[in-house]
Amino acid sequence: MNYLILIIVALVSFAIGRKTAKTFSPKSADELDDIRAEAHEALSERTENRKEKILEMMNIEAVHQKELKSCDVIDHKTGITCSDVEKLLDVSSQTAVKYLNELEKEEKIEQIGTSGRGVYYVLK
Repeated sequence: MNYLILIIVALVSFAIGRKTAKTFSPKSADELDDIRAEAHEALSERTENRKEKILEMMNIEAVHQKELKSCDVIDHKTGITCSDVEKLLDVSSQTAVKYLNELEKEEKIEQIGTSGRGVYYVLK
């Protein structure tokens, strides 16, 4: 009895699979190129939005540092770190480093330090 039910379920699943497979037609090369272009554009837009968010955070941090300096309060933290970007954007450390490196190449920020925990970034 159990084998009979198993065979019936397998046949029904096979029939449904065959029927739904016919409804999905393969995309032409032009359609695939359009889909790729849209995806690339969306990814580029998201990257630019995230980099703007980093710069915005750095501007706020710079204003905060100026206010502290005017009040004669010394704050050891200057600039932002990779960890700050990870938390701000909820991304991996590799993605945060990528964004920071892109901003550095665009000469919008400057890296202070060479490697490790001592590295932070400031506005140019």
